[in-house]
Amino acid sequence: MKRKLTLAAAFLGGLVLILIWMQGGFRSKVPGGLTSAPEKGAPSVRTLRVEKSRSGGEVTVSGSVVSRETAKVASRAQGDVIELNAGAGDRVRKDQVLLRIDVREMADRLAQAKAAVQSAHADLIKAEKDYERFEKLYEKDSIAKKQLDDAKAQLDVARATNQRAEAALQEAETLLAYGAVVAPFDGTVADRYVNMGDLVTPGRPLFSIYMPGAAEMVAHAGEQYAPFLQPGASVIVRIPSLGLEEKSHIREVIPQRDEKSRTITVKAPLPDVPGLNPGLYGALTFETQDSETILVPASAVKTVGQLETVRVIDQGKIMVRQVKTGRRLGGALEVISGLNPGETLALD
Repeated sequence: MKRKLTLAAAFLGGLVLILIWMQGGFRSKVPGGLTSAPEKGAPSVRTLRVEKSRSGGEVTVSGSVVSRETAKVASRAQGDVIELNAGAGDRVRKDQVLLRIDVREMADRLAQAKAAVQSAHADLIKAEKDYERFEKLYEKDSIAKKQLDDAKAQLDVARATNQRAEAALQEAETLLAYGAVVAPFDGTVADRYVNMGDLVTPGRPLFSIYMPGAAEMVAHAGEQYAPFLQPGASVIVRIPSLGLEEKSHIREVIPQRDEKSRTITVKAPLPDVPGLNPGLYGALTFETQDSETILVPASAVKTVGQLETVRVIDQGKIMVRQVKTGRRLGGALEVISGLNPGETLALD
């Protein structure tokens, strides 16, 4: 019995020691006081304060190829497309039939209008003869004045009915002619917005057509360059995808400034060369004098397609900002819009 009690006491003692060890009773204590977690901050980056500087020389701005002569061809009639003769990229001639619309309903209207004209014309002839007859009878005092007036009124009604019938006939003939949609000039189909069987309605665009040989460069330059971009000013136009570089001149300047980008729009003619299609990327270069501008390291500008961005620090956070650049001066790029003096640029 004593042996069992001894074993039980030893077991309980060992259990107590294990509990004390698990609670850290045999480890050194941490001194009292407060502890703080390591601070979490934004990654350190090199920064650059945006400032204006003076620069001059050549300025190059990006642009796009457009056509001065373009047309959105629409239908003037309603119906299903039953014939389609042109697609994107096709050359077309003036008055060439691009598509035909099902005009059976309009043909029925034309037949009805013709019948109405015949009937109205016959009624008019009868009314004219009746009036002539009544007029002679009235001159002989064979009828009363009221009968002559009634005959004159019937003649007036017949004339008005005949005019309405002829107008309805002309309208029906015109609508029937609208069943054929034709090209407005010699050109190239830029895009087609309709397929066989589609229901077209008046005013719906069906084709976009442009005139080859009327291409020009449309570019956007900072408003500070307006004095150097007057009509007639010499420029260099480039189309990298075609390896094209030609001298040209400013044909037109859009006077209205873009309030968001602070740029002006200029247009310069392009030569007629194969493959020069609307939408191609291009560049326009012109000469300037010294002016104030914003320059940033070229490495700070990230380019994806035609989208240019930089990183700026705004209220302690790094934000991506879209910009528009101009000249490349050594290792720096001119920023035309998107940055203001005093802002902080994150370089890496």
